[in-house]
Amino acid sequence: MEVRRSYCGLCHPRCGTLLHIEDGKVVKVTGDPDHPITRGAICERGRLMLDHIYHPDRLNYPLKRVGKRGEGRWERVSWDQALDEVADKLRKLKDEFGPETLTFTHGTKRTYHWDCRRFFNLFGSPNTCGVNTICMCPSYATEYATYGGMVMGSEVMTASCVVMWGCNASKSSPVGMYPKVSKARKNGAKLIVIDPRRTKEAESADLWLQIRPGTDLALMLGWIRYIIENDLHDKDFVANWTVGFEELWEAVDSYTLEKVAEITSVPPEMVAESARMYATSGPAVIPFGLGLDKQGVNSTQCARGRAILRAITGNLEIEGGDGFSMAGEVGKIRDLEFLELNDMISGEQRAKQLGIDKYPFFGFPGWEMNSAANKKLPHGYVAAPEAWHSNLAHAREVMSAITTGEPYPVTAAITLANNPLLALPNTKQVFEALQALQLYVVMEYYMTPSAAMADYVFPAATTVEQPELWLTSGFCVACPQGIERIEERRSSYDFYRGLGVRLGQEEYWPWETVEEVYDHCLEPVGLTFQQLAEQNGLLGKREYRQYENHGFGTPSGKVELKSSIFEELGAEPLPTYREPIWSPESRDSSISDEYPIILITGSRFMPMYHSEQRQIEKARKKIPDPLVSIHPDTAKELGLAEGDWAVISTPLGSIRQRVHVTDAIHPHMADAQHSWWFPERSDKLPELFGVFESNTNVLCPDAPEFCSPEIGSWPHSALMCRIEKEGE
Repeated sequence: MEVRRSYCGLCHPRCGTLLHIEDGKVVKVTGDPDHPITRGAICERGRLMLDHIYHPDRLNYPLKRVGKRGEGRWERVSWDQALDEVADKLRKLKDEFGPETLTFTHGTKRTYHWDCRRFFNLFGSPNTCGVNTICMCPSYATEYATYGGMVMGSEVMTASCVVMWGCNASKSSPVGMYPKVSKARKNGAKLIVIDPRRTKEAESADLWLQIRPGTDLALMLGWIRYIIENDLHDKDFVANWTVGFEELWEAVDSYTLEKVAEITSVPPEMVAESARMYATSGPAVIPFGLGLDKQGVNSTQCARGRAILRAITGNLEIEGGDGFSMAGEVGKIRDLEFLELNDMISGEQRAKQLGIDKYPFFGFPGWEMNSAANKKLPHGYVAAPEAWHSNLAHAREVMSAITTGEPYPVTAAITLANNPLLALPNTKQVFEALQALQLYVVMEYYMTPSAAMADYVFPAATTVEQPELWLTSGFCVACPQGIERIEERRSSYDFYRGLGVRLGQEEYWPWETVEEVYDHCLEPVGLTFQQLAEQNGLLGKREYRQYENHGFGTPSGKVELKSSIFEELGAEPLPTYREPIWSPESRDSSISDEYPIILITGSRFMPMYHSEQRQIEKARKKIPDPLVSIHPDTAKELGLAEGDWAVISTPLGSIRQRVHVTDAIHPHMADAQHSWWFPERSDKLPELFGVFESNTNVLCPDAPEFCSPEIGSWPHSALMCRIEKEGE
């Protein structure tokens, strides 16, 4: 039996794997014990890789629609024919409507992403959009504006206090973050968990704060006030390396323990105890938690609040704290922002970005200001802000332009690593937009509800069928291609290069393979991709407090507790709490009367990942149906029992899911699983794999009043719903 090194990639990390091969076929997948980062660990998703590679429903050839959209009639075509025809249609639409007529929907990182941005910049369209607006990217852009980088290097294992805020690591990062938290606990670290659900981490925490969904910012402001009022902040750091401290103190003055308790449902003594524990048990970390990014009106300022807490307690860029600078030689590697070619799109086209009038911070204006501040720092000290993380059109505005033609026609769209009917809110509007497109192109593993609406569907290679470069602030690891590509599956680089060459971009795609691209990226450190693989990665040595020599990558060169970038772009420069539109405290009392249960969606659940793995038998045996979790008292009051089908309704719509009864949920809450569809159903309209039946995004609004005013993040939690037994 032959054993080859490869990697997983069925969620964000690139965990090292070993592929056991007989007669040219993978027969077993195990963790790679020699991998420098994951050390042989793989999770439930990784153990599904074999089923994913050879699944009978995988797309293996390009398909062209021959019937009406949604009829499910296709013909097999060659890659050359499909790319030729797509390029020809794009050329004609560009000539008629301008390059801005093309849009793109992002998803999670199954593709390279920089290749998409490179293509769009060269094509001249500023309109890439997607779930970035509610998934890490609000934190990314906001932290750059606050201190010039995003903390992705929390040194959890050496911290003395770990705050898991909206982060259920045992489900979202079982190989990466969760083992680090466990190790920190064994080393004696304090653990604070802030989550409306009693998660695995909450059960073992020193303090669990069962917060009302959507009120995290109020708790943060209460922490800041308590820390400053009780002289628990790092006075030297604040005095020498921050601006806006006095204004911050004024802004949080009203957030007394009593007021915060009233808003958040966390008892005042727990607010005080947790704030004191965090401020006095340093070094302390608050790792990134997705729960803060999907709250709607408060999501951007939550990112500001978390950043400010790290700063005023002196936990930035210290050993055992929250770091964002590049480690040693890793900073010399040509990164993803370098590959994006952002300077190739003109100012005239940048100004046409959809949503830029409402959310300039998350478009070109904000990204340009963050980039300008970053350029003041020495090269390789802090990574430049990537455009695909922090410079996007707004999905709502894109969908509106498709359906209305205003402010200009958007007639074509490309989707990779995304399933917009399951990923974006206000599903019915998204569906109408996909119907209205003149050209819709999808690259996918399987036929999904969104792909079923396309004109062309290209087959995507599994991660083990393509190489990857896992580059972070602390390390760079080569992720080798494990097997030859099956049938006609290809990578996103093959797709975009093929399309780009046909549209006159030849000189900007000089590398025939993505491995050659990575050879180019690694040139500054004297390595090729293969050499990096042979030496098992490049691990950088981290230095601390480098800001003492270089400052911070902000306009002032300091941590901006009061953000000058936010202020210049018309956003609140200091964190301001807003009560969610739909809430028990809503100004419209009919909301809580008709929809009395607080609803959260988007929680991670294994082994599914977003809308993926629904085809895989082993995964569906574990979770065959979509589940809504409610408290036993709530179930009794509503006449519901474990396994019942229930109807969940918000003012926007209704869906059905099975009831799961658990006391991990507050009696006033419900937690509905997201991104459900049914691959076993018909792909034809009107059923379309049952995409409207149990999909929580049918319930989620995206109107401006529900979204954060700085970025436009829509709410997937902090909603209100009604739950009834189906048929009653």
